[in-house]
Amino acid sequence: MRSWKERFPERFEHELAAFAERGLDFELDPTLLAEQGRVVLRGVLSHGGKDIDLEVHYPDLFPYLRPEVLAKGLSLSRHQNPYEGNLCLLDRSTRAWNPSDTGAWLVAERVPHLLDLLDAGGEDLREAEVPQGEPQSSYFRTQLATAIFVPAEALELSADVTVGSGRISCSVAEPPQLRVRGLLSELVEKRGTKKTRTLARADELLRTRFGGATIPLRWVRLAAAPADNTPQAVLDAIEGVQPGFGSPPWEGVHGGQVAIAAAVFAEEVRQDEYEDTWVFVIQVRQGDGSAGSYLVRGERLSRDDLEARLPATTRLAERTVALAGLGALGSVIGFELARAGLGTLRGLDFDTIEAGTTVRWARGITAVGHLKTDYMRQAIELDYPYTKFEPFAHQIGGSAHQLTARQETELDVLERFLSGSDLMIDATAEIGIQQALGAEANDRGIPQLYVSATEGARGGLVARVDPQQGGCWLCLQWHLNDGSIPLPALDRGPTLQPRGCAALTYAGAGYDLLPVIAQAARVAAATLSEEDGAGSSDVFICTFEEGDGLQPPTWSSHSLDRHPSCPICAGKER
Repeated sequence: MRSWKERFPERFEHELAAFAERGLDFELDPTLLAEQGRVVLRGVLSHGGKDIDLEVHYPDLFPYLRPEVLAKGLSLSRHQNPYEGNLCLLDRSTRAWNPSDTGAWLVAERVPHLLDLLDAGGEDLREAEVPQGEPQSSYFRTQLATAIFVPAEALELSADVTVGSGRISCSVAEPPQLRVRGLLSELVEKRGTKKTRTLARADELLRTRFGGATIPLRWVRLAAAPADNTPQAVLDAIEGVQPGFGSPPWEGVHGGQVAIAAAVFAEEVRQDEYEDTWVFVIQVRQGDGSAGSYLVRGERLSRDDLEARLPATTRLAERTVALAGLGALGSVIGFELARAGLGTLRGLDFDTIEAGTTVRWARGITAVGHLKTDYMRQAIELDYPYTKFEPFAHQIGGSAHQLTARQETELDVLERFLSGSDLMIDATAEIGIQQALGAEANDRGIPQLYVSATEGARGGLVARVDPQQGGCWLCLQWHLNDGSIPLPALDRGPTLQPRGCAALTYAGAGYDLLPVIAQAARVAAATLSEEDGAGSSDVFICTFEEGDGLQPPTWSSHSLDRHPSCPICAGKER
């Protein structure tokens, strides 16, 4: 098998020489090299009056990536994989390794440095560390395509509660199967022979998302992480706390049966901060009679955990956005706002998704044939349970020729759509609809965001309108018409009508629309994060300049002042 030794024979000799120069007697494992193409050196380091057996495992892409140094005979309190023996000698970032560095340098300098720091402890160790925690559960390998979500409520158990039972709730879209996916929805403690006490329940939004069938489990609290990161070691640790809990009841699922046991123990989540974590053992009996087991590391799922990776957008959870137009721009903006933690998203569109439009729409052919509003509601409910999607499957202006009986007028629909909204986003690119929605939003004092792209996806516009702070939608049209705000570039070439499509369209890729989408989502989040939910009136113009097609877009920003010719804003104080 090929190895880096064959690619860089001089570097291999340099590595061996570096060990010899430092007086380190390390030998190559010839069997691993011949059979697997792996370069592994083994030897002894003398430090602090002790001999330490070490292994240096070189990656296939050495010298670009660092070797791993294993000390299986050591049991360090920090900076070592407790199960495989890997030592943490450098920052995890690949920037900490220089291709000119050697494995001998790691052994001769970095290993003693780590051991000395651990001996010193206290502030010397803390200051030398990268300020992050070392969660021990990260060394437990989760079975692919499985996930058990752990809500905040299940991470706040009293330390004196040591055993109990519970339930994992599955989604209707993902019913119970051999590869378990679900929510740790409820934990109970048995008290006496028949009485139980509920310890924790997931919040209503998560229980709604995981509203399907349930699977029982048994769990215990461990004083420390299991001695090994294998399913059997975790079961043995569980059995040691509560006999019988390592053999939970079997439950029928698609393809066979499963029995679930879980362990909760404290681990370091940030530097010197400890919280509970969950590890699940799934025992499996398949329909063909075969059996086995696997591990699932609990996935934290709460609003706080999701928002930890976001900028200062925590107020989005309290906000409602009315989004009109769920096409190439609006659909992606909607998903971005859901990803950012928006509380409520109202989507207004009447159309269905067609196969040809998926080159620019937010999702692919699995969405074809669905109403845009229905598909987005289902997708957001499944993937972003903390965002409530309210569908408005309505064609603005369509009721003018629909003589069927109706229970509400279009004005009633818009009242429901806009009432209580903190921001109205128009991504319809229809000037008449923009004017109508803008007038309705203005009457209610709702800030607005208008988003559009030009023919050929050569440019775009993102305009924020605050009826209390600056110009209105009509002011924007006056500014665009007289050139005081420039128009974005457009492709003046012919439009096209793809076969099977009833309307003309333009050629343009979804990735060309992404700059406009990103700016719209950013402006929306900033507007919603303001204390009063509003902001200034601003216009952002995006243009792809003429050239070889590889140049990035240019942006210009403009204040949307009240235009003297606007009949709505004329005479208002500027």
